[in-house]
Amino acid sequence: MNKLKIENHMKSRSLSAITATAYRLLSQNMKLWMRRLWPWVIGFAVASGIVYSACTMIMSEKNPTTTLVLWGIAFVAVLAEIFLYACASGSIMAALKGQKTKPNIMRALRLALLFALIYIAFLIVYYAISISLVLIWNIGALYIHILIAFGLMLLGMIIMLPVCYSGMRYLAEDDLKLGSVFGKNYLIGLRHFWRLFLTVFVVMLISMLFASLLAAPLGVIVMASMQDALGIYLGDPSGMPATQPLLIFLAAFIATIACTFIWLWQFFCIYYQYGSITTRIKEYEKAIND
Repeated sequence: MNKLKIENHMKSRSLSAITATAYRLLSQNMKLWMRRLWPWVIGFAVASGIVYSACTMIMSEKNPTTTLVLWGIAFVAVLAEIFLYACASGSIMAALKGQKTKPNIMRALRLALLFALIYIAFLIVYYAISISLVLIWNIGALYIHILIAFGLMLLGMIIMLPVCYSGMRYLAEDDLKLGSVFGKNYLIGLRHFWRLFLTVFVVMLISMLFASLLAAPLGVIVMASMQDALGIYLGDPSGMPATQPLLIFLAAFIATIACTFIWLWQFFCIYYQYGSITTRIKEYEKAIND
């Protein structure tokens, strides 16, 4: 069995040092991560393929019953993604802490359940607003509902950004309860909002550059599907082949597996940022007490 090569995470680091250290943790333990994570990665890739296929079919579907079924399938697949992501995260944390896998997966699943409830709450709010607009004010313009969805997504990202710290700390420190995610540690994350924002922004920007190459076939098919759905919305016949859902599923499946190491690097960046913020807090408290 390969021994994990890891640098101390409890150290104050700059953003460039965080990204570099996270890359070393990834690259120097590649075989270990592949061996630990392959079942979760394959399952996540299948769920992602289902989500992409269902969502692209929804865009061009006119039958209300079929649309409702597709929304249900996409919803269940997203919950499966959350579950599988949690299992992978728990397995990673077990390796980072040198502990057994099962207890860490259970902690990650409890955190995932909290995220799933938040996701469901945002869906309920979205549909409550959208249905009210259609039934009460007769506003059914597609762009209005897209703007509402975008606005709620942006609000959710702002609310959840401090969880990058509090959630990672909950996974890393076994003595913390689930309530700490939106308790004291959430407030700490809120106080370091811009540090977390800069980390997430830079990491996501770099990730998008690589993902745009690895997931290029998926992007091409999705863009074509969106153009086709717009044409159907304007009254034109569909120009996509009958195998469109299968093609999107396969493209999403391959893209998800190809982007696995990008996601791992993102996870490690947040892990080292959590350690950096915690160290800065301890150093500040020590300086105050001295």
